[in-house]
Amino acid sequence: MPRRSATGLAVLLFIVAACSAPSPQVTRPTPVSTTPPDHAPTGLPSGKVLFSKGGLDLWTAAPDGSGRVPVTADGATGGGYLGGKWSPDGTLIAAERAVPGDGGSSLFLVRSGAAPVRLTKPDTFLDGYAWSPDGRYLTYGEVISGGTAAAGGSLAGAIGDVHLYDVTAAVNLIVGPGTHPAFTPDGTHLGYAHITGAIALADLRPLASGTSQELPTQMLVTLADLTRYSTNIAPKGMGLIGGPQFSVDGKLVAYAAIEKGPILEAEQIVYTQEPVAGAPPKLWVIGKTGAIHHVADLRWSPTAPVLAYSIINAQPHHHWLSVIDPVGGQRRELYDSQKHFLDFTWSPDGAVLLVQVDDGDEWLYFQPDRAGPVGRVTPGGWRPEWCRCAPRV
Repeated sequence: MPRRSATGLAVLLFIVAACSAPSPQVTRPTPVSTTPPDHAPTGLPSGKVLFSKGGLDLWTAAPDGSGRVPVTADGATGGGYLGGKWSPDGTLIAAERAVPGDGGSSLFLVRSGAAPVRLTKPDTFLDGYAWSPDGRYLTYGEVISGGTAAAGGSLAGAIGDVHLYDVTAAVNLIVGPGTHPAFTPDGTHLGYAHITGAIALADLRPLASGTSQELPTQMLVTLADLTRYSTNIAPKGMGLIGGPQFSVDGKLVAYAAIEKGPILEAEQIVYTQEPVAGAPPKLWVIGKTGAIHHVADLRWSPTAPVLAYSIINAQPHHHWLSVIDPVGGQRRELYDSQKHFLDFTWSPDGAVLLVQVDDGDEWLYFQPDRAGPVGRVTPGGWRPEWCRCAPRV
């Protein structure tokens, strides 16, 4: 299989806007990285890691890489599994697959002892997917034209919809035009990258009545807004926007955007703000973009308002892992390497970050409060997803 360039996808669109000054930020210097020990750290949090073994089938392992067990066995015949996400109770898996003959990746629902159920249509691109906190709904972005698979988004001009699939009733609802959706922690709202070049927030509470087919939706921020906030950093204006991610307490939303102009010269900025329309964002400049598909992969800690991201920068060509503390106003670089990586996952207690390094096929372990890996395991596994997977109560 060709090298993957991303872990997650979102719509990115051009739009013109006006200007004003950005908010300040504080950057903490990076301590000197050290060579990791040739084993996993001791005392790792519990849980299990779901991953793709070479893009063929899904496997699970203990967090230290031991006890590897296959989960699927039909990858060679029905299409390789590129990655997957557990449902909150661990009974189902939403899986991304590369179906032979299709032009893009597809989303399947995998149940133990049953044939996988395909949710996306043939010859479309899966552009982000996520479980609702209670596991009843599975949301996903489906690009039907104009886009290619990418790391937090797809090419400008992509056309597609955000879907909401009721796992219990097997009912599929279109939420709105866009991609790369994410639930708020309480499950009452769904954020996504809107086709107009904005972060949209749909209210899901009318679904409880069983009668609503249209969900009230507001725009939290647009590219025009971001251009005004970012003019001192990106004078050409912001042209591409990625999908949102919500902090565990629901008080912050994060998203990334890229400056207009030649992509190798374009600045990429991560924004954090309250999930309220018109709330001013904090700006975190993370460097020049390596390519149009190298959009920052954003993931909040599952226990604290700390945001981790991975990115590929063009100048110099390096892969980076960093964390942002929006409350404390700090950004810390944990790792940079010429080796290819983008995929990472948090431990359920937020104490450890596990990174898949494709060159060499290894897992590296990091702590969010210090630079440099604290452990290493080979082999690794594509798109690791660390889950405690507790039963519903």
